[in-house]
Amino acid sequence: MSIELPETQILAEQMTRTFLEKKVKSVKLYDYKKLQKVGFINRRIKDFDKLIDCKIKSLDYRGGVIHVKFNKKMNLVLCGNYGAKYRYFETEEGIPKKIHFKLGFTDGSYFVIRQSGMGLIYAAEDNEVSNLYVYKRDFSDTPAPVGEHDFTFERFSELLDTKKQNIKAALVGKTAVVVGLSNAAFQEIIYKAGIHPKRNTSTLIESERNNVYDSMKEILNERICSGGKNKFEDLFGEFGRHTPVMGPNMKDKTCPQCGATIEKIAHSGGQVYFCPRCQV
Repeated sequence: MSIELPETQILAEQMTRTFLEKKVKSVKLYDYKKLQKVGFINRRIKDFDKLIDCKIKSLDYRGGVIHVKFNKKMNLVLCGNYGAKYRYFETEEGIPKKIHFKLGFTDGSYFVIRQSGMGLIYAAEDNEVSNLYVYKRDFSDTPAPVGEHDFTFERFSELLDTKKQNIKAALVGKTAVVVGLSNAAFQEIIYKAGIHPKRNTSTLIESERNNVYDSMKEILNERICSGGKNKFEDLFGEFGRHTPVMGPNMKDKTCPQCGATIEKIAHSGGQVYFCPRCQV
């Protein structure tokens, strides 16, 4: 499943508590050529060898990106927006056979990644990090919808005014007014807000904008507090407890609010589930 802002925050906080001051003993990559071909992994695999003998000094995150800072001017930049699983193992026992990345620490523990989509795994020197596309995208002036006190309704509304675009493009993708969201969060937010997926932001009255803003805050914070979506596995293999109120799980079901049959449309590069009666 895709790693959105809530799951990114959960993973980054777990990694901070677990990884700080650990020293790298080994780095191995597997089945990586497809990722490498599209630029989601280093062109020079030997760049990962620069992490060996480095210590993890800090971690930060924003949107869907985790930035692991080592000493010796090295970094590991991770992005699982399109599907990824990050796991920690105290020993080599239990590590899945199908992985793309394995980082071994001197204490015998391991950090492994399995990409199920085109997510970033990139080793970079200090002067290279800011040039990575996903880093520039998420560590930017574009606000994060939770965790930042200056992301007020007024600012959200002002940003919508500058774009005047489809509501999905406003929340997801290159022209979004926030970072860290993908199709999964989008479907939940607009369902709870009562907004049709093809609405243009220029048609939203103030109360509807408020509904989108409040729904975004509520959905994302609930996911964080619940340990992520119910198909998300955290760093230690624990599943999240948040069941989406709208999405593929609602296929062939009826709306819990009005009883209408949930519909599906192809929209902006993905499938969107919605209630034709509640979302207008």
